[in-house]
Amino acid sequence: MKRLSEDRAYLNYYHFIGATKYRKNMFYSEEIRTKLKEIIEEVIERKEGVELVESTVAYNHVHVLVRTELLPSQVGQMLFGTSSRLIRKEFPILVEQVEKGLWGGKSWEPIKDEDHLKNCISYIQRHQPDNTKV
Repeated sequence: MKRLSEDRAYLNYYHFIGATKYRKNMFYSEEIRTKLKEIIEEVIERKEGVELVESTVAYNHVHVLVRTELLPSQVGQMLFGTSSRLIRKEFPILVEQVEKGLWGGKSWEPIKDEDHLKNCISYIQRHQPDNTKV
């Protein structure tokens, strides 16, 4: 998983971004987006040491803001590996669109300070599904 910065995160907050393979608009239906958001929430809820702060699902990517004591690489593996497996099982049409895997690009960025945290939360909350820019 690509790491955007080497800096330590403000109060252990990290912003994760996952883009679909080939940036395909695979989450075009509200049903798929809703289920993927639920899966992300469940994955994080089951893992001790990780708290979901905010998340959103767009047509071809997701944003997930967490607070965690775990290594960000561990959170990313858990988050993107599990979500790919579960959403593709629930919606076989996604497997037809891209045979191997769901996520193309994955990254995480440490939150720098309180202002960065507030901006990130605001951005995720107002992000619209058809906004295909990461």
